[in-house]
Amino acid sequence: MHENLQHKLKNRHIQMIALGGAIGTGFFLGSARAIEMTGPSITLAYALGGLIIYAVMRALGEMTVDNPCSGSFVEYARLYLGNGVGFVAGWNAWLLFTTSCMLEVTAVGTLLDYWIHIPHWITCLVLLAVFGGINLIGVKYFGETEFWFAGIKVTVIIFMIVVGCYLIFADHTVNQIAIKNLHNYGSMEIFFNHGIIGFLNSLVIVCLSFCGSEFVSVAAGEAANPRKSIPKAINGVIVRIILFYVLTLAVIVMMYPFQEITRDTNPFTDVFSKLGFTNSADIINLVAITASLSALNSCIYVASRFVYSLSLNRQAPKVFAKTDKNKLPSNAVIFTVAMTFIVVIANYTFPAKILQYLFALITVAIIINWLIILLAHMRFRKQKSLLNKELFYAMPWHPYINILTMSVLFVILMVMARNADMELSIYVAPAWLLILSIIYALSSGKIGKAEPK
Repeated sequence: MHENLQHKLKNRHIQMIALGGAIGTGFFLGSARAIEMTGPSITLAYALGGLIIYAVMRALGEMTVDNPCSGSFVEYARLYLGNGVGFVAGWNAWLLFTTSCMLEVTAVGTLLDYWIHIPHWITCLVLLAVFGGINLIGVKYFGETEFWFAGIKVTVIIFMIVVGCYLIFADHTVNQIAIKNLHNYGSMEIFFNHGIIGFLNSLVIVCLSFCGSEFVSVAAGEAANPRKSIPKAINGVIVRIILFYVLTLAVIVMMYPFQEITRDTNPFTDVFSKLGFTNSADIINLVAITASLSALNSCIYVASRFVYSLSLNRQAPKVFAKTDKNKLPSNAVIFTVAMTFIVVIANYTFPAKILQYLFALITVAIIINWLIILLAHMRFRKQKSLLNKELFYAMPWHPYINILTMSVLFVILMVMARNADMELSIYVAPAWLLILSIIYALSSGKIGKAEPK
C-alpha cells in the first residue's frame, strides 16, 4: 500500500514523531483541568493512561512490524475486521486528526493571549496556510521539522523539571510550600480531590493528552527500516511518559497548591508566573506554543495519509490516491487542510466554546480508534496462529491485555456520559458512526475493494 510514497523518514525522525505527537495541547492546556478534577492523583492518572496507550501501541506495533503500510490501523481494521469497519475506522481517524489540527491552531491563539491578544481566527488562518505548505514540500522536510520541534519540547520540559526540582530543594519559599503540600497530599481525601469519580474524569483528559501516539505506526509506511525503528519507539513510551508526564506534573503539584492553579490555562506557565519566575513562565509558554505547532504538523501529516490509504482501497475519491512528482499525496494534504479551515469560521463565530467542543469530540474519537486497534489485533493474532506464523514483535499477555484495556476504555466512556461538560460527544459520536455506516451500506457495491494491481 505504501510503495508509491517516499521512504525518507530516518530512525531519528520516527523516534521524535512518536514523542512529538504525544506532547501537545492535551498536556499543556488539558493538564490544568485534569488537576482540578482529581488533584495530586493526576500523576497516578497519567501513569495508568501510560499503561493504556502502551498496550494499544504494542498491539498496533505488532501488526505494523509484520506488515508496514501507510494508513496503519485503518488498513488492519479492513484486513481483520472487514471492509465496513475499515471504512468507518478510516473516516473516524481522519476526523480525529483533522479536529486535532483545529484544536492545535486554536490552542496557539489561546497561549498567545498570555502576551498579546490576537483574534484567534487570524492565528488559525495563518498557521494552517504555513503548515499546509510544509506538508506539501516533502516528507523529508516534514520529518526534519518534526524532529526539531519535538527536540525543543523535550529540551525545555527537562529544563522545567530540573528548575522545578532546584526550586523545591534550594529556594526557601518553594521548599516550604513543597513540604506543606507533600504533608497534605498524604491524606487520601486531598490526593483524590474529588474521589474516584474525579479520578476517572481526569482519565478523559489523559486520553486526549496521548492522542498522537499512533503517529509512529502511520509513519511506518514511509520509514526506511520499520522493523528496527518501530519497536524502539514503542518500547521507549513508558520511560517517556514517566519523565515527561508523571514527573513534570509531580513537580508542579509540589511547587504550588493545586487548588490555586487556574483552569483552562497552561498550568506550568501559571505556576511559575505566580511564584514570581516570569522569565521561566515566558519560556514555558513559548515551548507550549511550539508543542502545539509540532502536534499540528504531525496531525496534518497523519490525517492526509489516512485519506490516501482510504482512496487506495476505494473508500474515498480516487483523486486522493494520486501522488505528485515528489511522491507526495498532495491532493489528500490539500483536502485535509481545506476541511481544517472550518475552525477559522468557528473561532470567529463562537471563540469562547470552541476548545470545550473540540476536547470532547476528540476524546471519544480517540477511544473509538483504540478499541478498533485492540479488536483488529485480536483477529490478527487468531489468523497468525492458524498459519503457525512466528511474530517478530509479539505483544505479551495476549489476549488478556486487550480485554483489560478495552474494559477500562468502556468505563471512561460511561464516565463521560455522566459529565455535563463531556456528554455532547457521547451524543455526537454515535450519530457520526451511524452516518458513516449508512454511507458504506448505500455504497457497498462501489467501495471497499482495493484497485487491482
